[in-house]
Amino acid sequence: MMLNWNEFLIETPKVLTIIGMAKNVGKTVTLNYMQKALYAQGIALGLTSIGRDGESFDALTHLAKPSIVVQPQTIVATAEKVIIDPNLWDYLQQTDICTPLGNVVILKAKSVNQVVLAGPSKNEDVRQLLQCLTRWGTRCTLIDGAFDRQSSADPLVSSQVVLATGATLSRDVEELLHITTCRVEQLTIPKCNDDYLKLYHHSKAKVLVIGHNQCQEHFVSTSLLSITQWLTILEDDCSVLIIKGAMGEGLAQALLKKQRIPIVVVQDGSKIFITVGLWRQLRARNIQVQAVQPISLLGVTINPTYPGGKGIDPGVLLQKMGAALAPIPVMDVVQERKF
Repeated sequence: MMLNWNEFLIETPKVLTIIGMAKNVGKTVTLNYMQKALYAQGIALGLTSIGRDGESFDALTHLAKPSIVVQPQTIVATAEKVIIDPNLWDYLQQTDICTPLGNVVILKAKSVNQVVLAGPSKNEDVRQLLQCLTRWGTRCTLIDGAFDRQSSADPLVSSQVVLATGATLSRDVEELLHITTCRVEQLTIPKCNDDYLKLYHHSKAKVLVIGHNQCQEHFVSTSLLSITQWLTILEDDCSVLIIKGAMGEGLAQALLKKQRIPIVVVQDGSKIFITVGLWRQLRARNIQVQAVQPISLLGVTINPTYPGGKGIDPGVLLQKMGAALAPIPVMDVVQERKF
């Protein structure tokens, strides 16, 4: 029997994004499951994508993929050129949002149907599209986040996020736990204090360095600087570093060379692009990374299977992943089990 949606959360989110840590981690299976759970509760659904998904075969691996299945009356926003049979849909609206596959159109499913989702890649276009879907009566919109697109977890777009992980990342259970825990830690960094929040919003600089009650603004073109550039910027008395942009590996390497690691403030956890190894080294040095806008991670789903090979025992993976990520819920939607 399908897990009741109320087991996951009390209030239905306005927007829920499913993001995957790699190919074949069960993101589409999770998306379909979430749709069925919400539909069973009588919730008016919207569905769209950041990027493209729902093809029969993966464009990179050429492996067969599960189809995105929509429930009756679901309102879908996708590019006009991927609609195979217009007779299966009620046409609602054409938008001025462009994709490589044509303008995004808004349709309502007449019955259970399959769809290819091809949505905008820019978050500002996604936000505009969500407003359109709300006007057509959706109570909750599911966003299919494109492969490894952390930006689709942006809390300015989505009120809740589900992360899909699985054996494609590693068939070694301990290593998979290691990788997934790292990503969860990054996505769920806590909110910064109000003083840092004001500085973030009031300054137009890409980088702000705070030390001895002084704030230095650095109007660099990008926050993805080299280790040498970061060591030039980071003064010895730096206690807080505020970044408007991504937190990359150049910064991580520079921080590890400092005797004292400052608090680092980013917009949200989706802006952290640091490998597991460097992240663990920073955590060992007790780094504090904080968010202007925290991400609400609803849960993690697991896929114990591996395409073309032996996967991981589902029960073992659920138990170990659940224990590692507690209190964040961990779900196996195929087995319909939750830790």
